[in-house]
Amino acid sequence: MKFRPAFSLIETLVAIAILSVLGSITVGGIRSARNKAAMTVELNAARNLITAYLGHASENGGRVLPGYKNDPDATNLDGDPLSDPINARYPWRLAPHVPKIEGNILFNGNEKALNSPNSDYLVSVQPNLGLNATLVGGHFGSGSPLPPTPRLIQTYGKFHLTNLAESSSPESLIVFASARSSTGDPGYFEIRPPNLTKPIWPSAKFSESSPPHHHGHVDLRWNQKAVAVMLAGNASLLNESQLRDMRRWSHQAANSNQPNFLISPIPSN
Repeated sequence: MKFRPAFSLIETLVAIAILSVLGSITVGGIRSARNKAAMTVELNAARNLITAYLGHASENGGRVLPGYKNDPDATNLDGDPLSDPINARYPWRLAPHVPKIEGNILFNGNEKALNSPNSDYLVSVQPNLGLNATLVGGHFGSGSPLPPTPRLIQTYGKFHLTNLAESSSPESLIVFASARSSTGDPGYFEIRPPNLTKPIWPSAKFSESSPPHHHGHVDLRWNQKAVAVMLAGNASLLNESQLRDMRRWSHQAANSNQPNFLISPIPSN
């Protein structure tokens, strides 16, 4: 009887190496497919969210939803009134205009907040997409970096957009974008621009390990890009260079065609 020779040690190691490579390729492919699917979900949700946002504006003579403002009429899904600051953040104020919260305001795992005993708060603070609250609609809260008070508007001009007609480039003006919370988890109710009266974002490039507030809570979670949806209703992926362009954040910057725009006092006559 002839015996088949056993595999040599080298052959065995080569086989193990091949299997390891094939395994890593398979795992990497699955991970890539999952990320692409999640990104597609976010893009679709962004389009749905801006449709609701524009619908609200249409019902109110073109006036956009205030970026952050106490709304005593805001309620949760059970119709219970909400208190400040929960009723000042955009999710519950915009919720009546979306078909449902899941898939539009909360998605890709964040919808689990609806099953929490603290759901009212969690829904308000951690939607997947943050709102450009300071420059689109205006941030009227005590924590506002630039509250739209009469005194500041007199000093700087009307730096916050309040009506759809005020934008000369709605296809470029960011309303919502991918956001991350102070803990680094996906989702936050607000995003802040690279500049206001002074630079906000550091010159250093975005890093997942950097504090979320360094880049205004914007999250470049899709291969160093963020989902952004604009006032005209179009959604796309923007890289960091594009996101640093103030013409995408401020109607004043767009009108003056200044990518590095700083909000400055109006020259006195």
